Amino acid sequence: MSFNPDLNMTYSQEQHGKVLVFRLEGSLMGDTTQQQFKETLLRLLDAGQKNFILDMATVRNVNSSGLGSLITLFSRTRSAGGEFILAALPANVRNLLHITRLDTVFTIKESVAEALQSFQ
Repeated sequence: MSFNPDLNMTYSQEQHGKVLVFRLEGSLMGDTTQQQFKETLLRLLDAGQKNFILDMATVRNVNSSGLGSLITLFSRTRSAGGEFILAALPANVRNLLHITRLDTVFTIKESVAEALQSFQ
């Protein structure tokens, strides 16, 4: 299977004090990388990392599998006493969250900088 940037995702992470920022790129569509990302975040949560920001500025698409992963990560983080913030949502992702009413569940910030400020 070859990499298709419209159907696959990549991610990187960057520590900012007590907050870990994940930069997601591509599509949250249930591919292998999305599963690895989810497992990575859950391992970090189990190891004591409690605060996460997902920079979604370059996310192109999200399907039900992607939404399911976000819900799982959000609920597990909150259960552990942490914060899980979505930042820099593209219009189509913001619209999807609005249609599914998940915009009333997730903490959403306009930018990563704004999300980081909420931890100070």
